[in-house]
Amino acid sequence: MKRIIGIAAMVVGTSSVGALPAFAAVEANPPAAVAGEAKPGVAAVQPAGETEAADEVSLDLRVPLFSKQFSRTPVAVVNDDPILLEELTTALASVHERPMPGKSTGKKNFTAVLNRLINVRLIVQEATNMGLDETPEVKKPVDDYAETTLKEHLKLAHARDAKPDEKVIEQLYRQEVKEWKIKSVKFEKEEDAKALAEELAKGGNFDELAAKLVESGKAEGSKEGAFMKPAGLLPQIVAAVSAMEVGKTSPVIQVGPSFTILKLEEIGYPDNAEAREKARQQATEIRRAAMVREYFQAMKKRYATIDKKLLDKLNFEAPKPGFKKLLTDKRVVARVKGEKPITVGDLADAVAVKFYHGIDQAIREKKVNDRIHSTLDEMLYNRVFRTEALKEGIDKTDAYRNSVKEYKSTILFGRFVEKVIVPEVKITEGEVADYYTEHKDEFSSPAMIKLKSLAFSKKEYAEAALEKLRKGTDFAWLKANAEGQATRSTSTFLEFDGSTLVTKNLPAAVLETVTGAKAGDFRLHGDPEGFFYVLAVVDLLPAKPSPLEEERKTIVKKVFGEKMNKAVEEWGNKLKKAYSVQVYVADHTH
Repeated sequence: MKRIIGIAAMVVGTSSVGALPAFAAVEANPPAAVAGEAKPGVAAVQPAGETEAADEVSLDLRVPLFSKQFSRTPVAVVNDDPILLEELTTALASVHERPMPGKSTGKKNFTAVLNRLINVRLIVQEATNMGLDETPEVKKPVDDYAETTLKEHLKLAHARDAKPDEKVIEQLYRQEVKEWKIKSVKFEKEEDAKALAEELAKGGNFDELAAKLVESGKAEGSKEGAFMKPAGLLPQIVAAVSAMEVGKTSPVIQVGPSFTILKLEEIGYPDNAEAREKARQQATEIRRAAMVREYFQAMKKRYATIDKKLLDKLNFEAPKPGFKKLLTDKRVVARVKGEKPITVGDLADAVAVKFYHGIDQAIREKKVNDRIHSTLDEMLYNRVFRTEALKEGIDKTDAYRNSVKEYKSTILFGRFVEKVIVPEVKITEGEVADYYTEHKDEFSSPAMIKLKSLAFSKKEYAEAALEKLRKGTDFAWLKANAEGQATRSTSTFLEFDGSTLVTKNLPAAVLETVTGAKAGDFRLHGDPEGFFYVLAVVDLLPAKPSPLEEERKTIVKKVFGEKMNKAVEEWGNKLKKAYSVQVYVADHTH
């Protein structure tokens, strides 16, 4: 049997209305009445609202699923409202159902997803026919979204081609990858650390003095410095090293019960393609934001007129006339072409919203006047961008209209579900208990483990570190000072930072190494890449079943979701009988 995919048989996705509630994700086969019976090798193509003539010619198109050339091709029509190929592929990406290269899309996925799309479109149209689109619960969020999106599309159009500053890229990159090569010695007694600090202040050589102290047993330390990233060091170490020059030593720093002195040997900036790309993206966003600010200033000069004398005289903190009086002040502080003027009262009201704990408290703390100019700028920002967007015709573009349409459909779908479908769904105690019994494994926490690791290039280095840890050496100090540590060089390099992990998800070899260990144990682990690791078992959390009462809310939510899926499907089937639905898709099997 060889599957030949017609135009929509290659389509897999969810809804064209954006992120829908989970209960919209139904698994259902569309009824035969939707797609009709396809002849072998021919896609079922039937114009909406018409009956296919006996001699009508049909075309069977083989279309790549993610083809830009065919992205605007309708794959179904619901009451003259087309579902396009690009809508399906976009939705597909959002739910991670995109097929891997070389793997075909299963018929079950195709039929279920196509039916899901049709059901959503039908429900949205039914909600419109009921007049739900005219209710405040729908109109207000849609109008707000439309206004915000209008300005965002304008900003995107003018900042889309932002070019990042290469100097900014380099600065961000160096901040991201910077590492310090540090050599240090640790003392148990503060007086020994201070004695070394005095010798260094007199011009003593750190390496020579440190070596003698380590040999005498008064201090611990390594002969070679190690590269460390700031993020992996204690705050007091970062603060000290940040203020140091290469070749210099630090004052005495307390680390827990111990005391240490550091020497900064080198500052490195290793190559890292991923970090450089991240820096480029950040620099691009910085430049894009700057372009928007510059554009706003230009638009403000073009469209806005500000009464600077009045603005400078405003005192929202003065006892007279008082803030409440100013809320009704009709004096115009700014005008924008094509928009309502901004009065003192409008500005006072917008400033008041900034203070969640009340305007009276903000006035007493003298915080209100500082917000006057920035708040006026925000109000002007909204008005001048809306004016310019309308002038440029952003509201007439397909991108803008489609965005608003999708959002409106999402709101309408949710409103219909809330008003019509939710009241129909009831959950019994027996259904909750049955679900718990059938899915008991889902409500048991798995065994967990917390691990920390040190990686070494040679086994002897790892064994030496293991011995020190077992004798009581502080792990963090050893991580900063142990000799022979390895750095990430392969994708299989192991690194554990004390985070809680599911024990069974550990790499098999690591799991074998720590099996039987107790909290506080240290284990030596080797891998095929040639690295040797010291694993510190910080904590162990055994598996624990969760009682029904603790999981009741979760179970009710899951059972409710399943029943909602079924209810949405049933409503879709009802509406198919009342609305015109045409599917230009067939799945052919030879």
